[in-house]
Amino acid sequence: MMRLRLPACWLLLCSLLLPHAAPAAITVTDMAGRKVTLAAPPQRIALQDGRIALDLALLDRAHPFARVVVWNNLLRRFDPNLWSVLVKHWPGAANIPDMGFDDNGSVNLEETIAERPQLLVAELRARPVLEQQGVMRTLAQLGIPVLFVDDTEKPVPDAARSVALLGQVLGRAAEAKAYVDFYDSHLASLDKVIAAQPKPRPLVFVNVLAGENDAGTSCFTHGNFGWGLLVQAVGARNLGAELLRTPAGQVSMEAVLAAQPDVMVMTGRAPSDTMVSLGYNTSAASVRARLRALAQRPGFGALEAVRDDRVYGLYHPFYSSVFNIIGLEYLAKFIYPQAFTTLHPAQDYASIIAQFTDIPTSPVLLGMRMPANGG
Repeated sequence: MMRLRLPACWLLLCSLLLPHAAPAAITVTDMAGRKVTLAAPPQRIALQDGRIALDLALLDRAHPFARVVVWNNLLRRFDPNLWSVLVKHWPGAANIPDMGFDDNGSVNLEETIAERPQLLVAELRARPVLEQQGVMRTLAQLGIPVLFVDDTEKPVPDAARSVALLGQVLGRAAEAKAYVDFYDSHLASLDKVIAAQPKPRPLVFVNVLAGENDAGTSCFTHGNFGWGLLVQAVGARNLGAELLRTPAGQVSMEAVLAAQPDVMVMTGRAPSDTMVSLGYNTSAASVRARLRALAQRPGFGALEAVRDDRVYGLYHPFYSSVFNIIGLEYLAKFIYPQAFTTLHPAQDYASIIAQFTDIPTSPVLLGMRMPANGG
């Protein structure tokens, strides 16, 4: 039988005329349990909460801001020392339009639409506001998907799961897996040691943003929210949850004294004249001095935790962060000091930054014990 041989040019022409399969759409289930479908990995992203850029730092490592076209720059407002490190390395980040809202869930819908994003990424706790303000409905009508991540509602294990989710959506699954494996292995190590600790577990009081949000003889704390959830995640009892019926609020000094917590943690961020100035580009001397001053407020001297030198400072942004595993490590070391003598959270944070991001190495102080006897 004679075989028909077509010239190579005809074969090429036929291949060009034949329909090609479209790239497979990406369908994921977000942290709100919603099915979200995208035609392809988005190249233009809006961020309801600018702290999600730290998730992007684990994924788009060379330039975590490259896809961000509009955002609420909460890094600049809530962690200016870290922002200064980031913007010095990626100066283009300063030109991203900032909607100007805090973390109440709001977005500027008109400004967001004007920047033509292919995806809005939002924190799960912003969902009620986005629905009430009609943002979800309007974006759906325009064909702009909304993807919910979660670093706050269920911080453990949702922070790591959110990285995996974003890795799927952005085409960065391998980078996501590398960090999630680190997170999961360190969390498993904590859980194993904590499970062996005797009960009843220590009672912990977290004075959130100590010195800034306090009012008179009251202290600000978290209940079943934020730092309260992280305390519970390391197996300890959170005094805030026992005293509050709201996610966060003021508790009286009298109530704290009556409870006599075993451990007191004061969270803070830099720069600050009132809080513990923990974070980037601060000094151990200033942190020690501020811890002493805060522990000398009226009534604190009667706390057994103060008398027993069980007062600690901790970097506040960890409560709502993809890096909350380091906050958990610090809490574990503070609460169970004899069980975690070989745990070094500062070194683990340095490893995360060096291994999984291109964030520049900068001096950072994330946690500290108050000097013995306030000295």
